[in-house]
Amino acid sequence: MKLVVKIYAVVVMLLVMGAKPAKSQEKSLSLNECIQYALENSTTMGRAGNTVVSQKSALEQKKAQRGPDLSLSANESLSSGNSYSNTEDKWNRETSSNMNVSLSSNITLYNGARIKNAILQGEINVSAAETDIKTKEELLSLDVLSAFISVLQAKEQVKNSQSQLNATEKLLEEASIKREAGVMSPADYLNTRSQFASDKASLVNSESSLRLALVGLMQTMNMPVSNSFDIVQPDTETLLKLNTETDAGIVYNVALGIQPGVKTARLELESAEYDIQLAKGNYLPKLSLNGGLQTNYSSVSDINWGDQLTNQVTPALGLSLSIPIYQRKEVKNNVKQAAVARDNYEYALTDIKNDLRKSIEQACLDVQIAQSSYQSYEEQYLAEQESYKLAQEMFEQGMLSSVDFNTSKNNLSAAENNFTGAKYDLILQNEIVEYYLGNKIEL
Repeated sequence: MKLVVKIYAVVVMLLVMGAKPAKSQEKSLSLNECIQYALENSTTMGRAGNTVVSQKSALEQKKAQRGPDLSLSANESLSSGNSYSNTEDKWNRETSSNMNVSLSSNITLYNGARIKNAILQGEINVSAAETDIKTKEELLSLDVLSAFISVLQAKEQVKNSQSQLNATEKLLEEASIKREAGVMSPADYLNTRSQFASDKASLVNSESSLRLALVGLMQTMNMPVSNSFDIVQPDTETLLKLNTETDAGIVYNVALGIQPGVKTARLELESAEYDIQLAKGNYLPKLSLNGGLQTNYSSVSDINWGDQLTNQVTPALGLSLSIPIYQRKEVKNNVKQAAVARDNYEYALTDIKNDLRKSIEQACLDVQIAQSSYQSYEEQYLAEQESYKLAQEMFEQGMLSSVDFNTSKNNLSAAENNFTGAKYDLILQNEIVEYYLGNKIEL
């Protein structure tokens, strides 16, 4: 019996331990946690990281060009030929082998500053790749922010629909009592039942919208869809009190100095300038220092293999100068092509600045519109609340028909939904402008 109890206890313990990961998966995630998950599981971010690794490797190779190279080579050949022997008065075929071993090195002393410029360009390319990672991080974070706020709005819409349904359910219960008591007409009772069915359908639609919003957020994060996934509700009242700058000129001047997309474009333009210098370097002469050791062996010699290799070592040291005279316009056209590429990067930088300015102008306008909409919908919602309270009192006293009361109730529901939408739209637009101002994306 004791053995059975022990086995049962072990099984229960294993089941509990196995259930722990499932509980951790049910944890609600904050916006920051959603963004971090998205960044860690984004293939775009992975490729951007690989670009940095690639540029660093290229820079390391360019720096290595300042030093000498070293190579060891060896070759052996067999030869066969006929030779006439006077003593034997005949032709004999003889086979001989020859070996050559050499160790050589070469270092560039001057090549028109091409190595120096290539290193400087490589450092710029690394910085541009690292800045591009920041750009992609921010763009992905904005996508997650938008999806996250959509979930918040959908959750509040569900809450509103549930509240409306609860109120209608209570009215339906009262209507049933009044109908049985003969103090409510069948038409008013049926209207109340119809309103209850309509509110129930609205709740189903709100729950479906919430589910779609959650799936959209999980897909933006590259997270497998899970029914247990949920998010943390932030303090929306504090977010609504945020005093966001809406002057597009001020926001643009700040963003111009901190936006990673602009920084990347500037670095790419600077890198293109070095392409011109590298192309011009081919106009200039190249001076190299080279040296090496060489030794030989021949089977024809009477000296043994080791002595031949040891005593026939020949050191060599020299300078190599190459002066370009005529290159069939190749260098000239390469310089032109590099200049055209540089101009295109300059146009790209101008486009990025213009796109940034337009986006900020639109974002600031969206904030102003969202603020006005929020205020107007708030006033409408408060007014509909007062109207609904009066209509409810009149309906309960039999002074208002069920049709007019349901109209008032639906007006309140529509005003509440509009107010909810305006509230979260204002939060989203505020966060977008805060992003342009260089503030962290967070709720």
